[in-house]
Amino acid sequence: MPDKNKIVPLCPPIRIVQDYSFVCPVMTNKNAGIKIFTSAHPEAMQQSFRNLMEPLLVLFNKAAARVMENREFYIAYSIPGGVYGFFKDYIPTPDELEKISKHLHAMIENRERFSHDSFPVGKILEYFAKNHRPDIVHLIQSKPHIEELEGLCLAHLNGFGELLFNKVQENYDRLQYFRLQPFSKGFFLIADPAFFERVMPTQAESSKYFSGFEETEDTMKHLGIASFAELNDVITRGKLPEFIKLSEAYQARRISKIADEIVYNSSGSRVVFLSGPTSSGKTTSAHRLAIELRVMKKDVLILSLDNFYLPHKDIPDDPVTGMKNFELISSLNLELFRKSINDLVAGRPVFLPKYHFDGKGAIPESKPTQISPDTFIIVEGIHGLNPELWEEGMDVPSYRMYVSALTTLNIHDHLPLSTSDHRLIRRMVRDHLFRGYGFNETIRRWPDVMRNEYQSIFPFQESAHAIFNSALIYEPAVFAHYAPAIVHADNAENEQIREEVKRLNRILSLLIPIDPKDIPPTSVVREFIGGSSFQYS
Repeated sequence: MPDKNKIVPLCPPIRIVQDYSFVCPVMTNKNAGIKIFTSAHPEAMQQSFRNLMEPLLVLFNKAAARVMENREFYIAYSIPGGVYGFFKDYIPTPDELEKISKHLHAMIENRERFSHDSFPVGKILEYFAKNHRPDIVHLIQSKPHIEELEGLCLAHLNGFGELLFNKVQENYDRLQYFRLQPFSKGFFLIADPAFFERVMPTQAESSKYFSGFEETEDTMKHLGIASFAELNDVITRGKLPEFIKLSEAYQARRISKIADEIVYNSSGSRVVFLSGPTSSGKTTSAHRLAIELRVMKKDVLILSLDNFYLPHKDIPDDPVTGMKNFELISSLNLELFRKSINDLVAGRPVFLPKYHFDGKGAIPESKPTQISPDTFIIVEGIHGLNPELWEEGMDVPSYRMYVSALTTLNIHDHLPLSTSDHRLIRRMVRDHLFRGYGFNETIRRWPDVMRNEYQSIFPFQESAHAIFNSALIYEPAVFAHYAPAIVHADNAENEQIREEVKRLNRILSLLIPIDPKDIPPTSVVREFIGGSSFQYS
């Protein structure tokens, strides 16, 4: 039987050069070139994945229409490096996808330009009604007071247009490496093959990450909601309280199943490593998992890796931003962590550290913690699946759980709400409400966050025994309630942040805001807006 405790990344880490630029291998048929993008450089945001995927979707719209005639397609959700989509009521043949790919390559080779226009909402409606896009017409009309919508961007190629939220650059030098391949009943449209290959297993059908999306999409089909417009309809019809209860119940059922797997797994693991990217809801997920284990008559101890941070003076500096980089695993006192786990599992009393955000680091608690042989330890933190956490001086069997906000709620038929945007919005709200800093610092830190995730989190997600999707279908509308009071583009400290804030506000402006009064105190959403019944400090 393979060693369940051993974690091996799916591919080598992304190289981080001395200036902490992000190095992205670009695959060709015979070799790999290297593109370097520095997060501090003004062009960094323009070179992001979004600004590859969005123009590729505009081009795909036209290429698919040429090959598939009047067949409609639907982009279901984002995947690492691309999107998964399918044609309605039709499974494309490999030959058909190859023809679409050839049209895409021809347009990219010819550097076919599309127009970016920001029209009043009435003209946007007129355009998409004329060009047979009822999904976008429905989206705009589902929001009361549509005359208040501003800055919607139309990117189009002679009638083949998409509703976007910012002007994107057609980066043809990078777009030429796209990949279109059949998968399941549809296709993967991959803008960044290097990222896709880094995170997804060779046989994508076996991907736990992809299965998490599939499971959520099945739930959404049952609930009858897949888009912003359909969520607005639920709110308008007064069905929101019931819908919230159903969404929460589906999520609770999933975490209950994971608790069963943990208790009855064959390795006898008592240590549960719970990991995931920033703002994925790890802390709430850990508490909810603990409740399920206690229901099964197990004692539980929750440890946050945040309590093992080094003193502020010892946190590594980021050479680009000059700020302390709390996203690196080297920011943790790994020796203390390993000793604490070993002593706890052995039944010895341990004075666990408690981190205080005063810059002085953690101090030992006044009373020792000692656990019984029937106690499960849940270790929660962004580096929970990273083998560096225990590679020296620690050898205990473990169960690994990956938490992420795998949203499958689409803005419209051809544009999913990305998991990255979902988590960024979560973090902006939480940082403002509870961490004492506003959106400027959140967005300024985001490149460090993403860079660390690419290097130290995403490569290990497929090594998890279970993936828990913390995204709730209704929650973007909750953040639409908070955004107007928190995010003002006029307060942005530079043009890049201002444009990013405008883009996020335009997305949220399409939703009818949800007052949080009906959200239960055990919900993951409460981790970001307050009012949780769990203790987070």
